[in-house]
Amino acid sequence: MKEINTLNLPKDLAMPVQNFITHAVCSLELMLVFYTVVVHSKLKILTIVVDKQNYDALVCELQPQIDALNALEKYDILITINYHTVSSNDSHFHFSYLQLHLQPYYVIYSNHIKRWNSLFQNYYCTDKQKSKLHFRNYIKEVDNKVHEAISVFVDPLVKQQHYQSAHLALLEVFSYYYDLLKNMLLPNSLHHRYNEEEFILFIDAYYPMFSKIVYKITKMKEVLFIDQSHYTLGETPKSIFDKTMKSALDLLTHGFKRTNIFYSKRIDAQLPDRLNEKTLLKNLVTFLISKYKIDAIYLLSTEKINDSNGTHTYKFNLLIIAPTLRIQQHDALVQEVSNHFKKEVEVFCLIHTLEWLQKNEETLQLFLNKYILHQNVLYMKNNLVINKKLYKANNTKQLQEKYWTQRLTYISPWFTAFQKQDLVYQSGHILLLKNILQQLILGLLYQKLQYIPAIYSSRYLIKLFQALLPEIYFKYIDSIEVQTILHLLSTPIDFLPKNNILLRDIDQLSCAKTLGLCEKLFNEIQLENN
Repeated sequence: MKEINTLNLPKDLAMPVQNFITHAVCSLELMLVFYTVVVHSKLKILTIVVDKQNYDALVCELQPQIDALNALEKYDILITINYHTVSSNDSHFHFSYLQLHLQPYYVIYSNHIKRWNSLFQNYYCTDKQKSKLHFRNYIKEVDNKVHEAISVFVDPLVKQQHYQSAHLALLEVFSYYYDLLKNMLLPNSLHHRYNEEEFILFIDAYYPMFSKIVYKITKMKEVLFIDQSHYTLGETPKSIFDKTMKSALDLLTHGFKRTNIFYSKRIDAQLPDRLNEKTLLKNLVTFLISKYKIDAIYLLSTEKINDSNGTHTYKFNLLIIAPTLRIQQHDALVQEVSNHFKKEVEVFCLIHTLEWLQKNEETLQLFLNKYILHQNVLYMKNNLVINKKLYKANNTKQLQEKYWTQRLTYISPWFTAFQKQDLVYQSGHILLLKNILQQLILGLLYQKLQYIPAIYSSRYLIKLFQALLPEIYFKYIDSIEVQTILHLLSTPIDFLPKNNILLRDIDQLSCAKTLGLCEKLFNEIQLENN
C-alpha cells in the first residue's frame, strides 16, 4: 500500500468522494489528482492523471466506482480519468483545459514531488499575456475552420441553388464552437460521453455565461429553410439564405468573444497567484515585526481558500518565536492581521519563547525536525539556534507512548462517568467532556507531531488541530458541528454561592455529539498505537 502523506483532501468534498480518492491513491498507480473549483459555478472537477500504459486497466477498475458514485448529479463533482504524455499530440488535455484546471496549486495528490513539472511544465505558460494570445490564436484557427467549411460545403450548394441543403450544411459549422467549448471545459476523455444535447444540458447547469449563446444556436438549428420569397416583396431565396448565414456568423463571432473574455478573466485571476502569495507573505512579515517584538517567524503551511465570487484568501500557519508575545494574545493578533489585509490573509500562530523551545527541544524533536528548517524561515533575528540535538527515533517513540499513558490516566476515569445507561447529561458532564477533548487533542498532537502547545483552551486546541492535522480533523469533525461543540464547552460554571440557583437546560444532543467525537479521537489514537 502506498503512503498517502501527499494526499491533501479538500474539506468541502463529500465523504463518499473522499473515500473513493483515498482508496484509489492507496491501492492504484495514480500519478496526479487535481481538484478544481470552477469560478462562478457550482461545479467542481476532480481530474485523475494516470500513466498511459496503465490507462485501460485503471479505467476498468475505477470507472464502475465513479459511475456508482454519481458524483456529478449528487455533489456537482465531475470525476475524470486521463493520461498525458510529453508529446503534445498524445494527451487528454487541450492546452486551454490544462491552463484553466491543472495548475500546480490544484494538485491534491502527487506520487512524486516533481511529477507536475515532469508532465506539464513544458506546456504551461506562466506569462498571462502569452497565454491569452495563445488562446486568441486558437479562436482564430477555429474561425478559419468555420469559413473554410462554408467555402467547401456551403457555397457550392448555394451556387447550385440547393438552399435547403446549404442551410443544413451551414448549421453544421456550430459544431466547431461546441468543440472549442469542450476542449476548454472538459478533458478529451469525456468528449465522447457528451453528445450535443447532453453537452447543452451540461453548459446550462454549470456555465450560465454560455447558456444564452447555446440556447440561440439550438433555436437556430430547429428552424428549417423555408422559401418565402413569393410572399415577401424584394426577397429572393438567395437573400433569405444570406440573412440566415449572417445571423449564424454573427452568433459565432459573439460566442468567440464571450469565450475569449471568459478565458482571459480566468487567466488574469489565476496566473498571478504564485507571485501574489509571496508578496502577501512578505507584507505579512513586515506587518508582524512592526507590531511585535519577534525573534523569528517560520512558515508551517499555506492554504488557499477559494470563495464563490472567485476571490482568494490565504491562510498561513506560522510559528512565531518572540520574547514578550504570549499565546493569550493570539486572537487579537489574528484580528489585527485580518483587518490590515482586508480579509485577504488569515493566520494561525504557534507562539513560543526561544527559552521555552530550547528547554523542551528533546521532547519536541520530531516537530522541530519537521518544521524548524532553513527553507521555512520567513524572518530571523541574530541567527537564532533552536534545535541542537540529533533526532533519535527510539527515544521519540518511547516519549510518545509515555505521554499517551499519562493522558490515559486522566481520561479513563472521566470516560467511566459516561457509561451509565440512559444517561441524562448534567452541567458537571460538560466540564468532563471539555477535559477529555483537550487531553485527546494533546495526545494526537504529540503522537503525530511530537508537539505540545503553550495553551490548552478548547477553542485554541480545535484550531490548532485543524491547522496541523487537517487530514484527521476533517475526517472526524464537521465544520458546522464544531461550533455547536465549542458553544457547549464554553458553558460557564458558577463558583460563587447564590440564593436562587437557576437550572440551565443542558443540550443533550450537543453533549452526545461531543462524547461521540471524543470516542472517535480515542479510537484513532488507540489504532495508531496498536
